[in-house]
Order: sequence, then C-alpha cells, then structure tokens
Amino acid sequence: MAREKLSGLVEEVNGATSPGHIHRVKRFRDARGRIIGVGVQETYDVLHPRDWKKKPARGAEKANHQLFQKAALMADKELNNPVRNEYWQQRFEAQLYATRGSKPDPFATTLPNGTKKRYKRFDAFVRAIISNELKQKQNR
Repeated sequence: MAREKLSGLVEEVNGATSPGHIHRVKRFRDARGRIIGVGVQETYDVLHPRDWKKKPARGAEKANHQLFQKAALMADKELNNPVRNEYWQQRFEAQLYATRGSKPDPFATTLPNGTKKRYKRFDAFVRAIISNELKQKQNR
C-alpha cells in the first residue's frame, strides 16, 4: 500500500480509478459518530491476488487465522450483549488520545518502537484486545 500526497486542488480520492487501483481515506468515529481521526490518503494496487485453492494457509499462518476467527466470533457476541458492550465502550474510550489522562490498554498490540497501540475503531479495538488475550493464554 502506498501513501499519496495529492496536489492542493484535490484533497482526497476515494474508490477505484482504474481496474486494480484503489484509493481510500479512513475516517475514525467514536460512539456518538464524531470523527476522532482521519487517516492518510492511501492507494494500493491489486497485482497478484492470492489463489487460496492453490496455496492454502498452513502451519503458523493457519493457527493465526483460526485464533483471529475465534476472537472475531467472541467480539461479535460481546458487542451484541448490551452490558458487555458498555464495558468495552468504557475501555475503548479510556485509551483514546482525546480522553484526558488516557493510557493505552494493557492488552493492546505492541508497536515496533516499543509503545502500545491506541485504536481509533471500536470494533477493531475489541477484536484486537480479545485476540491478544487469547494469544497470551495460549502462550502460558
């Protein structure tokens, strides 16, 4: 994926401009629908899509896919339960940059520079935290 710098006349491009070229700018919103972050202009080319029938996932890749699938299913159940959804919403808002005195979640993904990641999307936050908790339990 490439990050683009557009000319002053064009702020952003979204969608496909030609076959195999996709442009996007992500907007991250909180529970009230307010925009809490805007991603950079991105462009990616779909050159060689993977043929899953010829090269299926194996070994560690397959285990990682299965763990993430389990985390995604658990996250859906958690978010469909109103009480648990409120718990996750509070936990999400506690790690946002916009929240005064906030800190990253202890189960957040560690970035290459050694800091913990702060999430801007609520659903991605819940999936990632559950996935990281499952990984930690698996490694014990």
